[in-house]
Amino acid sequence: DLQFQSSMLWIRPGHAHAHFLWRHLAWRELTLSVCHFSRQSSRVRMSNAMKDWNVDYINQYFSKVHEDKVICQVTEKKGRILVSNRSYKKGEVIFDERPLHIVTEAESNDAFKLVQKLCKKDPESFEQDALWYWAALCSLTSEDMGEGPKKGHLPKVEPDTQRKILCLYHEPITEASGAAKTLVEEFRLSASVIKVDELIRAWILNCFDHSEKPQGYVSYFGASFMSHSCHPNAVWHFAEGTQAEDTFVLHARRDIEPGDEICISYLPEQGLLHSAAARKRDLQSSKSFICTCERCGPDAAEPDRCRGFRCPKCFAGAVFHPGPLKGLTLATATCGKCGELVGPEDGKRLLAAEADLQTRLNRLDTQVEKKTISRILKESDVQHLLRMVGDSAAGSVGPQHWLCDRLWAHLADLYDQTGREEDACRMLRLREKYMREAYTSLHGELAWTLEAEADMLCKHAGLGSAHLRLSGLDDAAVRRLALQAAALLEEATQLLRLLFGGLHSYFAALDRKRKRLRIYLE
Repeated sequence: DLQFQSSMLWIRPGHAHAHFLWRHLAWRELTLSVCHFSRQSSRVRMSNAMKDWNVDYINQYFSKVHEDKVICQVTEKKGRILVSNRSYKKGEVIFDERPLHIVTEAESNDAFKLVQKLCKKDPESFEQDALWYWAALCSLTSEDMGEGPKKGHLPKVEPDTQRKILCLYHEPITEASGAAKTLVEEFRLSASVIKVDELIRAWILNCFDHSEKPQGYVSYFGASFMSHSCHPNAVWHFAEGTQAEDTFVLHARRDIEPGDEICISYLPEQGLLHSAAARKRDLQSSKSFICTCERCGPDAAEPDRCRGFRCPKCFAGAVFHPGPLKGLTLATATCGKCGELVGPEDGKRLLAAEADLQTRLNRLDTQVEKKTISRILKESDVQHLLRMVGDSAAGSVGPQHWLCDRLWAHLADLYDQTGREEDACRMLRLREKYMREAYTSLHGELAWTLEAEADMLCKHAGLGSAHLRLSGLDDAAVRRLALQAAALLEEATQLLRLLFGGLHSYFAALDRKRKRLRIYLE
């Protein structure tokens, strides 16, 4: 089952695309700050309240609402999964779905104020933000209300809506939490404390961000049965550009055949470009499961293409960490050029160099949150970092390595801020090369990096009211730059159209830019 929690998302300062809204979970260079995801990698057990709601009930919904395009099945390893009943081409819409339930903060409602007061008074029992508990209280039926709160009011839901919410994934509850007991008592509910706790957990583990002001969460039913993969064959987004913008839309990210499990990524787009070890670490810490997908598990088809090193034997080839493969370490990796084994001693040396680069980048990530990178890095610092990369004379990490991609993103910003235009473009092209080799399917981060390079070329050419042409460029050179930018935008818009369709703001904004450049060239 899909488990999402509302996440505070931040975009790295200086990122060329910081204008997109935080509500779009799992897109752009986003960092998720999540509290509790408890997906089990072993067999998923159902709570007492869920036993009556098996896949027959879920599939009745899929038959009625989604015309049997998909079906829910139960597996020993994952529990409930979503399986396709038909073929889908890359970019095709699999289904769209209206919200099951939306809950927002209600500052003028005394009942919501009471929840806030309880959270502040007893933080040990009320570990989550007030809105989680408010969402549970707003998911009660008339029969659950009892006498109700002394002040304010609780919105009611239909029994079938509550049934669907409780049908979403949550761990078995045998003993109610102190928070649930307090809520039942303070709001004078007739609902059992177990049911209230079930509703709290169902919201925490399955909701999506809906709005920022007031803060709101939304739950979907059919969309909540998709598992994670680091090589997902589907991608979701909100239906921007339509009259129902909170509709959940699911696109095929790759071709899908009948019987294929439909998976999305629980990671942000940038996270799919991280090493298998980093992805597994992020998923385990934020969502409490160990990823064993086709890129991370012991049955992975190839070594980790996001974690390459310069061969320590011939210094010309690349070796890739076989981390996803069962029982293999970097010492057992072989060079793609000379065929030599890395060996234990060189393996330790390469890992030490990798750890050193990661420590430096982590420090840099923290620093750029507070001030621009041009005020942080000196030229000597830049040269030291570049000497660590495997395509330098003395480097050993990468260049086909996720840490190198992180470094190039920082340096692209630095060079852009300091007027080193050619160097900035070179860093972006290195990022594009890395992405194409690291992840061969549709990828939003590649589209946005292509856009960033096109923007930079247009800036150099003086195209746009705020930009001045670089010195030494004649009209022919400007046209060459514009043609290069146009080709980049063509590819980027095609990627975003397949991922999001033709109405979404991601595509629409980029397509307008592409058309303006085409008009100039004509």
